[in-house]
Amino acid sequence: MSGLAVFALKMPSLLQFDQSLSEKRICHNLKTLYGVEKAPCDTYLRERLDEVSFHLLRKPFNRVFAALQRQKTIERFRYYEDYYLFSIDGTDCLKIV
Repeated sequence: MSGLAVFALKMPSLLQFDQSLSEKRICHNLKTLYGVEKAPCDTYLRERLDEVSFHLLRKPFNRVFAALQRQKTIERFRYYEDYYLFSIDGTDCLKIV
């Protein structure tokens, strides 16, 4: 849940997330929104996230990409010929209908 919180709270890095844990507001949000009593340090969190295989993300990525293609939303990210340039990092939302 702490890994999800990094993205949802729009932290630019794991280190900044770790440093922000001294703020009462952040700790309150972690506890109430994510059920996290004590967040792990950035090193521990990085080690846990590194264990997640990218293969687990392939199917959800393909679904999102296909929806963007159907809506023609992805066309504004066309970079060169059939290549697209965009970041999927959890810092912004794009409505998919």
